[in-house]
Amino acid sequence: MPRTQHTPALPLLFAAAFAAACSPQVDPDYSGEPLATIRGAVMSEQTATAADVAVLWFISEGDECAGPMIGCEVGIGGNTDEASLQCIANCSTSQDECRADVQAIYGACVEACGWAHYFAILWDLCVRGGAGERVSVAGEFPAAFTLDLFQPPPDNALLFDESGLRVAYGWFIVADPEVETIEIDLTDNAPPSAIIGGTGSHVLIYAADPIPEDSAWGRYFGGSLELGYHILDVIPGTTCDDSWPEGGLACRETENTYTLSEDDLATEIGVTLAPFGSIEWPGL
Repeated sequence: MPRTQHTPALPLLFAAAFAAACSPQVDPDYSGEPLATIRGAVMSEQTATAADVAVLWFISEGDECAGPMIGCEVGIGGNTDEASLQCIANCSTSQDECRADVQAIYGACVEACGWAHYFAILWDLCVRGGAGERVSVAGEFPAAFTLDLFQPPPDNALLFDESGLRVAYGWFIVADPEVETIEIDLTDNAPPSAIIGGTGSHVLIYAADPIPEDSAWGRYFGGSLELGYHILDVIPGTTCDDSWPEGGLACRETENTYTLSEDDLATEIGVTLAPFGSIEWPGL
C-alpha cells in the first residue's frame, strides 16, 4: 500500500562543525567559593589510571541563527484510492505549520479519512563549537571526581533564543589528558580521538537569564529555569505508533527531551570511557 510523506516546510539549520579548547577558565590560585560543584565517577573496563573530565560548552553560529531553532516533521500515509485522496485533499493545508495545536486539527481530519498522521517538533541548537573546563581524575576506576566551576561559562558559549534569553549548554566528556585542544567536525565520520568518553544521560546548563516555561528555551528544556547552573536529565526520544493502516507497530527516533534532575546540582554524574561513536550524545 503506497504511502506519502510530507517533509518539513520549515528548514532546519544543522551544525557543520565545532572545536573545543579545554583549558582552565580561572587562575589556579583562585580561592573563592565555586558557583557549582559537580560530583561523579568515571567507570571503565579499560586499563587506565587517569583521565580528564570536562564540560564541553557549545558555541553559536553567530548572527546567522540563534538556538534553539524550532522545526517540525509531519507525515501522513494510507490508501490511495480516489475517495481517500479526495478526502485528504479536503483537509486544510496546515500540514506545513510547525504548531502542535494546528497539527492536532489537521491530524484529526487526516485520520477521519482513514489515513495515519504523525507530528514531531525538531530542535536545532545552531552551534559550531565549544570550550571546556576540566579536572584531572586519577586512581583506579571507578574513580570519584569533583569539578568545581568558579565562573559562569565564557560569553561566546551563551546561546540566545528568539527572545534574547541566554543559556549555555554543555556536555560532560572524558578527554585524553595528553590533548590540550579538542576539535570535532560533525561532517567528518572519523571519531574525534581526543574525546575518550562521556555521558549522554545528563547535560549541564547555565541560565544567564531566568528562563520562563513558555520561552523557546523553556520549551526546549521542558520547563522554567532559575539563574545559574543546573543539571538536566536527558530523556531519549523514541516514539511508537500502531495507527498505520494494516496494523503493526512502527517506531521511529524522535528528538531527545529534557527535564531538570531531581537533585539538580547534587546529582552524581557517571561518565564512561568509551569510543565516541558508542555514546548517545544528546542534542545531535
